[in-house]
Amino acid sequence: MDHSYAIGLVVLGLAVVQSLFGMGILVFGTPTLLLLGIEFSSVLGWLLPSSLAISALQVWGDRRKAAQTPSHLVIRYWSVAVPLLAALSFMLLSHMKASVELWVGLAMLTAAVLRGSDLIRQWLRGFILRHERAYLVLMGAFHGFTNMGGAALAIYSSSVTDNKHAMRALISRYYLLFGSIQIVALVLLQPASLRALGLALAPLSALIYVFLGSWAFERLKASIYERAFTGFIAAYGLALLGKNYLR
Repeated sequence: MDHSYAIGLVVLGLAVVQSLFGMGILVFGTPTLLLLGIEFSSVLGWLLPSSLAISALQVWGDRRKAAQTPSHLVIRYWSVAVPLLAALSFMLLSHMKASVELWVGLAMLTAAVLRGSDLIRQWLRGFILRHERAYLVLMGAFHGFTNMGGAALAIYSSSVTDNKHAMRALISRYYLLFGSIQIVALVLLQPASLRALGLALAPLSALIYVFLGSWAFERLKASIYERAFTGFIAAYGLALLGKNYLR
């Protein structure tokens, strides 16, 4: 059964979510497309162009608001890039499927609950920052295996900053890194997975960001953004749990 138009609507709808939070197309789109029975490499072909387009625009727009210096970012980028490329190459060449949605869903729901407590949130922040390099290595490998590294990235970004601009700038930079590595690997290892309609959705998603998502982001109060981001994490956890039990 051809789900092309339904997938197109899903991608464009999630473009609004990604415009606000820096993520959305991959973290919600991946379980949705897998539920439809689409093979992992084809899921990447559908989702990556639009995700990459929005991330690139966000990185450019938030370039002066990022909290980290370029030297720090380069160090942290390599901690993610190498394990991501290795894990993704393995997945594409072996045609295996990782099944970790249950555990990630529970982790995200737990994170949403933890964010409601200032004391626990400070503990979680300290824990991640003490083990930051190892956390980023695992995050990269996890994204390569599942395309759902947004789970770990959402927890990481909310642990290192409370500022909505810095948070989205951090997320969009890592998502641009994710997408760039994934699209190159896909072109080299599974070029047939890139579809014309998937590529055509990228400029449409970019227009949604420019004319709707960016406007809404600037008008969100920090307190509302914080609560909405927590709700986003919880919804993502529920989506993954739903996928685990419905398949």
